[in-house]
Amino acid sequence: MQRGAVRDRARPSEGPGAVQKSVDQVLAEAVARHADGDAVAARALFETVLALDPSNAIASHQLGLLAFAAGEVGSAVGLLRRATEADARDPEYRNNLGVALNAAGDLPGAAAAFEAALALDGSLAQAANNLASTLEAVGDDAAAIGAYRRALAIDPGYLEARDNLALTLGRVAPPWHFPMMADAARNSAYDRALRRLAPGRRVLDIGSGSGLLAMMAARAGAASVTTCEMVAPIAAAARDIIAANGLADRVTLHAKRSDQLDVGRDMAERADVLVTETFASGLLSESVLPTLEDARRRLLAPEAVVIPRRAIALGYLVGGPAVEAQVRASASTGFDLSPFDRFAPVKLGLHLDRIPHDVMSEDFEIFAFDLAGAAFPAERRTRAVVASAQGRCVGVAQWLRLELDAETEYDNRPTPSAGANGWMHVLYRFGNPLELTPGQTVRLLCSHNRSAMTVDLAPDQA
Repeated sequence: MQRGAVRDRARPSEGPGAVQKSVDQVLAEAVARHADGDAVAARALFETVLALDPSNAIASHQLGLLAFAAGEVGSAVGLLRRATEADARDPEYRNNLGVALNAAGDLPGAAAAFEAALALDGSLAQAANNLASTLEAVGDDAAAIGAYRRALAIDPGYLEARDNLALTLGRVAPPWHFPMMADAARNSAYDRALRRLAPGRRVLDIGSGSGLLAMMAARAGAASVTTCEMVAPIAAAARDIIAANGLADRVTLHAKRSDQLDVGRDMAERADVLVTETFASGLLSESVLPTLEDARRRLLAPEAVVIPRRAIALGYLVGGPAVEAQVRASASTGFDLSPFDRFAPVKLGLHLDRIPHDVMSEDFEIFAFDLAGAAFPAERRTRAVVASAQGRCVGVAQWLRLELDAETEYDNRPTPSAGANGWMHVLYRFGNPLELTPGQTVRLLCSHNRSAMTVDLAPDQA
């Protein structure tokens, strides 16, 4: 809400007479009381002004601000609307009406008020920021980003608009997109598989992102490429990228989820090849399994191939003080902080190649998924893992391996030489650390519910 009480001043009377003179005097006193912080007296005086002059815009505006500050949102909307009707030329009245309408839940009305304020004064950065917040609330992220950038173009030092823009960008396109696009090993593996499998075939790419995989398929000689992206601003950026690379006539992009695609409307025929990278660091939490089941049922030819053909979650027992400090409270400056462990995460995404740690077993498979399959039921299984080192074991480190085709695979096993990597590793923390000796068997309970995975000690070892 624009704090405009001091800005408003009694304007010269336009008509003669004692009544008008009295209005001006009362208004001046009301403004002075408001400036002094005496809201009760100011409110009474502004109400007197409106009783004498029902079309007084200043009094309506200030009473609207006072009502809003008191939590009387409905009254504030009525008074601020009355102010804009009395003086349609004041952009701050429109801006403050928008704030009140937003608080009242009338988001379309709020957006219209902010746009009207900017039409009257294109330099009102607060109105642009407020408009952006409202557009974000109604789900128009692309327009919201544009409005935040407009606010910053007006006032580059506007911290609230800058923070709001950063939060919106991070929600729409999380920062991991950038190291993922820079992951040369991953990109090269996908490209090699597509060069072998895409030529002459109809390709469906689920999860366009930047459009990279779709463009790889088109460059490899696919007969057609259809790609879909459910986040509208990302889809718009991918469309621009595809056009900028001269492939707009060879790649069809739909700004929707794959389960909203229909053969005969969005795709001329079922696809021969499906390519996707909709894998989370924990493998499953981007709903890749239900997505593939739906695609196999509705969008793919019977003998269609999937890239990658297999997805595997691998792990090893892990320990060491640096990695333990990520998930357990330790003593600090002579104080025991261990009661804080009641809040410790049971799993945590980390770039373990950047954290010194002890590898305490051979690598082992947690779950593997043949992605050519038609169904992926939930699973629970026990794994027996033999310790290869002595020391304090914190839990299990997990990473991904993707078998793109018969010749190409990619994994992100923690290694000090790892470069850019959009997929992190996952640390599954045991309830209590284990003191291990070489050759000791550790029994693990591994489970997934198709959208998430967990690893813990088996009940007989916990």
